[in-house]
Amino acid sequence: MAAVVTRRYRVLKQLALVAAAAGVAAAVRRRSAGTGKAEADLWHEATSGPQAVSRPTAR
Repeated sequence: MAAVVTRRYRVLKQLALVAAAAGVAAAVRRRSAGTGKAEADLWHEATSGPQAVSRPTAR
């Protein structure tokens, strides 16, 4: 009986670790997905309008 309890505990512990790792991976993915849009918005703001710092030229 003690072996069954130990095995269950080990399986539950592994499931908890996998769930935590999946949560961290999802949070990192969400955070990094938003970074590209923020950089694109900053680039658009910096390169448009009368106060633009630089403009790409068509060659």
